[in-house]
Amino acid sequence: MKNNFATIVKEYTLLTLGVILVAFGIQYFYAPNEIAGGGLSGMALVISHYVPSLSVGTIILIGNIILFAISFILIGGDFGFKTIYASFMLSFVMDFMEKVLHSYALTTNMLLAIIAGTLIIATGLGIAFAINASTGGTDILAKILNKYTNFNIGISLLIVDLFVVVCGGLTFGLDKGIYSLLAVIANGLIVDTVIAKIDKIKSKKMESQSEEESIA
Repeated sequence: MKNNFATIVKEYTLLTLGVILVAFGIQYFYAPNEIAGGGLSGMALVISHYVPSLSVGTIILIGNIILFAISFILIGGDFGFKTIYASFMLSFVMDFMEKVLHSYALTTNMLLAIIAGTLIIATGLGIAFAINASTGGTDILAKILNKYTNFNIGISLLIVDLFVVVCGGLTFGLDKGIYSLLAVIANGLIVDTVIAKIDKIKSKKMESQSEEESIA
């Protein structure tokens, strides 16, 4: 019982860290430079552009409710509960950074913003995926694609977000679309690297625990 509780606390602590990294990358690099690096928020911007009566927030809320239901059915309760926690926590942290900390662009150089922002965001996403969670939105679709195909998480994210980037490029202009495409490709590669490193650490810990138990 104690081990289970300790594991849950550890996982949600790591998940919170991942959420903070994602929020930081968005609020200090992506958002102020108008970089739409895929995701449900990017899709919501596109839909709202064509259907002004629907706000971005409303579209994200409706999209997340649908995706939460799908995640519970196709992936399972553990992933579903963690994802609900992470998505609400992400909204809270982003609002806190914007309204309390008054977040701003740490750089106005688009290339630097993509490199730094994507590195931070992808690390946060990698942490979430490594403990069977996501930050909501299209990350849920990527996890579903990963579970039911041979695609790894990075490629799954790239496939899902590529559609959003194309729609965004057609809507907001080719320049922003190209920058967003670079961000999406880098994001997929970094997420896979982070997950691989976390899995390696986990397997080493399990091996050492097994050796200790066999000695005992």
